[in-house]
Amino acid sequence: MSEQNEKAKNTIMLEVVTPYHHFYEGKVEEVVLSALDGQYGILPGHAPVVLALTPGITHMVVNGETRYAMMTEGYAEVGPFMAVVVCNAAEWAEDIDVKRAFSAYQRADQRFHDENLPNEERLFARHSARRARMRIKMIANHGTDEQKATLKRLQGGT
Repeated sequence: MSEQNEKAKNTIMLEVVTPYHHFYEGKVEEVVLSALDGQYGILPGHAPVVLALTPGITHMVVNGETRYAMMTEGYAEVGPFMAVVVCNAAEWAEDIDVKRAFSAYQRADQRFHDENLPNEERLFARHSARRARMRIKMIANHGTDEQKATLKRLQGGT
């Protein structure tokens, strides 16, 4: 078997779409998604499954290199040769606006702790805070040096 055929046999097609753009399409050796039950790993030949996704850091291995993306709530349909992810938003670490994510977290957290807010709005604030917290975690773990420095300054570090 040729090296190219062997490589194709050890990959799965991954497609990630949001309402705003086609985020990613290509072959990956593995992908790990953030699902309701925790982190969910997918390899070529995976049994068919549909997953409810939660905001979190997704990682995918492409040509032996790991890439990280922050994805929000959505769902994934997985089969032996393909995984399709439909989520509200997906971003590479380097594309996240640090100041925007930090201020979004502060606003959402403040709204969540406002006891005069109706329960439905508090629930929305909790979800907003979780999305912003995942963006901040993504920057802290996988962002550029400039993003990490900005985050540290915003958090009151030196």
